[in-house]
Amino acid sequence: MKKVLLFVAAVCVYASALVASPAAINFDNLPDDKKFEQLFLDFGNAYQSIRCPDFQHKDSKKEQLQAAKKLYSYLKNKKSANYDEKLLQLLAARCLYNYDQIKPKEVTALFSAIDKAYPECAEHHWIYGNFLVTAGNKIPDGYAELKTYMEMKNYLINDFFVEDYAYAQFICAMPFNAYYSLTNGGTIPEEKIRSKSLLDMIWNNIKESSAKEKYETEQVWKISAPEQDYHYVYSTMLGVSFPCKESWTMQLQPFGGNSPAICLLGLNDFSIDGNPVGISVLLMVYPESLYSDQFKNQLLSHMNIIKTESVEISSQTFTKYTFEDLSLYTDIREGLRGYAYSATINPGKWAGVRCEHPVDVWSASKKNNENAAEGTRYFVVNPSQNRLQEPIRLFIIVDSCNAIIKETDQLLQELFSKAIFD
Repeated sequence: MKKVLLFVAAVCVYASALVASPAAINFDNLPDDKKFEQLFLDFGNAYQSIRCPDFQHKDSKKEQLQAAKKLYSYLKNKKSANYDEKLLQLLAARCLYNYDQIKPKEVTALFSAIDKAYPECAEHHWIYGNFLVTAGNKIPDGYAELKTYMEMKNYLINDFFVEDYAYAQFICAMPFNAYYSLTNGGTIPEEKIRSKSLLDMIWNNIKESSAKEKYETEQVWKISAPEQDYHYVYSTMLGVSFPCKESWTMQLQPFGGNSPAICLLGLNDFSIDGNPVGISVLLMVYPESLYSDQFKNQLLSHMNIIKTESVEISSQTFTKYTFEDLSLYTDIREGLRGYAYSATINPGKWAGVRCEHPVDVWSASKKNNENAAEGTRYFVVNPSQNRLQEPIRLFIIVDSCNAIIKETDQLLQELFSKAIFD
């Protein structure tokens, strides 16, 4: 049975109004014979009804599904089909998959064959990306396919693709990126946007933030799907994105009142003579309106600072304090050694866009679906908080030791190269 991901906030309703990947096909390159023309006409009439799953009315779609089956079979059995015929077959396959007429591995195998035969073409990435996004459990992979299409086209892309791409970003819990795509970086006025329903959904999932309010952890922090070797813990409210590994321990705390938002990472990447040694990285974020110099003075007063300097991290100027205490970690670690970084970050115009990452909502839905019917999952789209429209004070405290300080410096250089503070 097809695994269906249903989104609260009417996402499924909207899904049936999007998915414009037929525009990827050049219809002038399709066969000019009467048998095909009739099959294509029947499928075209059926497509609007079967492009997205609708199990409540599945039994009423027998004729439409039969049209898709006939076209898919015709193209599958045809010898020496051209690229656009293969695209049409892939489109029919994704429709049949929606109603369990074929298995997902068939769709993937067809895509792989097309990709191998036409590696220089981009359009199959669009159709397959849409398939993965709407299939539910491969949403980040689908988003990656759509990105591949856009990069291969050098941004000379079809208008319909922009809507599909923005929708995929929205499904990946990236409403700021979806808005940015839909408005071409803010250059297209909202009244000119064709997809009003998508625009409304995006705005319904962006909430204004206030330093005077209290926010729960899940409102402040999100964790991305894997991106190469890292996940990212990020906050659009605070303009922070920081890389982390799945093997690291993590503690996230909410924000409110006089308490900063906190992200504590326990890094266990090191060893000394075969003995594991961990270090910690602590991020504390205060809105400027709630910050006082007394807090900074209290924080630094507990450190034996041996060096102060100015450094650039993510195009922001930080004050870096190196501290040391040889009375601590007196074993093979050779004494405590660490850093404290302090900066004031003004809100960037597109802070949410820069800080957002794709969320693997399928994995996130596991915890909400212990009692759900087999093959079906529900995931609530949690709204994203807009960047606080005031400067924030950011502190990063790194707790390490002298024995691995070079390794710590190398790791920090890599982490800071990936971090965003906006």
